[in-house]
Amino acid sequence: MALTSYTTLKASIANWLNRSDLTDEIADDFIVLTEADFNSKLRVRKMIAQSTITIDSETESIPTGFLQVRDFYILSGSTKYPLRYMTPSQMDQVKGTSVTGVPQAYTILGDTFRFTPKPDSSYTGYLNYYKKFDALTSTNATNFILTDHPAIYLYGSLFHAANFLGGYNPQQVQTWQQMYATALERLELNDREDQFSGSPLQIRSEDTIASPFKSNYTSTTNSA
Repeated sequence: MALTSYTTLKASIANWLNRSDLTDEIADDFIVLTEADFNSKLRVRKMIAQSTITIDSETESIPTGFLQVRDFYILSGSTKYPLRYMTPSQMDQVKGTSVTGVPQAYTILGDTFRFTPKPDSSYTGYLNYYKKFDALTSTNATNFILTDHPAIYLYGSLFHAANFLGGYNPQQVQTWQQMYATALERLELNDREDQFSGSPLQIRSEDTIASPFKSNYTSTTNSA
């Protein structure tokens, strides 16, 4: 059976488990657990989204479906001001003053971004971030993972199902787990290869760990 939709995925899970009594509701749970793994473990290009955020106060809401910042900056005229990540405790150490200006750093508190210094005007922030992918539902029959890498969904769901239902050969469960991990690794490898295919290899820093806060940061100016 071809794994091309939410419906055929659930049917395949039941077939592989040899369980004719597996209801849609139970199969849904195994798929949801697998999708939670995706959002926790995967960071691939098709999960990247961009959002513009009006920064005119100390705190602003994060976008719906936000997982992780890739890069964050303010563009004011032709000048680009990168925003640097600080932990909440680091930001607490530099807050408490009346200084305002172009925000230089941010932290994340719950569902909000917090900036320092407090903006002295309205700025436009450009956020490139990893977003939760579109989960499978009765009204969203497929997504890029099921289309391009259906084995990830199948083996992930089988692994979670076997752990929940019990009664399966431990070696079989281990095999499904290994095939699930291998399929995830293959997706990440393919994504990296596609990213650098046909161009010189460039190492991009993913470092978002804050260094000691400095008020005299440098900005870069875009060339026209």
